[in-house]
Amino acid sequence: MNPRTYVLLGLLVAALVYVQSLDEQTKRARLRARAAGGAPPPAQLAASAPKQGASTPTEPGWGSDPFRRRFGPEGAPAAAPSSARHEEPPPPGAGLYLQGVMNGPSGRTALINGEVYREGERVGSREILQIGARTVMLLDKGTVTTLTLKGDGP
Repeated sequence: MNPRTYVLLGLLVAALVYVQSLDEQTKRARLRARAAGGAPPPAQLAASAPKQGASTPTEPGWGSDPFRRRFGPEGAPAAAPSSARHEEPPPPGAGLYLQGVMNGPSGRTALINGEVYREGERVGSREILQIGARTVMLLDKGTVTTLTLKGDGP
């Protein structure tokens, strides 16, 4: 083999050993923090944990929740609903948001309110009848409701 191959192989092994040592240091810091009953020291975790820009707390090492709603219907920041207003009862599909449809080896799955469902499963009291390319049909007490995927696309 070429000497450059040995050098590159040595660098790769050194990088892997370094990453493993950082992982071990992080694990030890977390164990010490749990034993002490507090959070791990940030100086020891800063080298291995990615920086998070999320405002919601997440487990160390994980990023922000990609399915968390950050904006309301018109692009405005999502606001908590006011309980002082008198409103009519919501339509049958209210409160359910179709966030995605995925094709897989076992068929289509739908991401509704952050949970993955298949045809025939229940979302609360509603049963999923059919998952289309951009829609999901739900049956609730004899009423069929269609959830539509929002956004651009065919």
